[in-house]
Amino acid sequence: MTAAHNPEDVSPNEVQLRADLAGEAFLAGVRAGLWRNPVLEWPLLYVEIAIGDFDFMMMRLQVDGYPLRAPQGEPWDPDLSVPLAPARWPRGGNAGRVFRGDWSPGNQNAPYLACDRMGLSTHPNWATDHPERSWNPSRSIDFYLTEVATELADSTLPENEEAA
Repeated sequence: MTAAHNPEDVSPNEVQLRADLAGEAFLAGVRAGLWRNPVLEWPLLYVEIAIGDFDFMMMRLQVDGYPLRAPQGEPWDPDLSVPLAPARWPRGGNAGRVFRGDWSPGNQNAPYLACDRMGLSTHPNWATDHPERSWNPSRSIDFYLTEVATELADSTLPENEEAA
């Protein structure tokens, strides 16, 4: 689940994230098929998010400052170890609102959501306008992942559109 680490070098932020990754809420999301295969390489978390009924897309999350700072995610190509090309981002359903072609590429490919660090930094009003969907320090990683997975539940990956 997580990469090896030296306990003497672990920040309180990393300790909290590791505890949340081992927690029931996170594991319930794995069992429900909403996300899988988390790998923590502090301060980065790699996790596959469910897209539609049968697909998964890797996301890389910047988690430094967790949980005081929201995670900052981007679609990730695990084979090339680079950001996933926008042409391969999810499509259909709410995908165009989550990964906006007019916003996400200019904002480190971040999802356009109130739970994401980049979204909150460019829309500071979201925290008060959408508190039920916005990150705050009482949230845990499963909240972020649930927000993304829920928004992409009716989407497909471009290479699998013909199979949908």
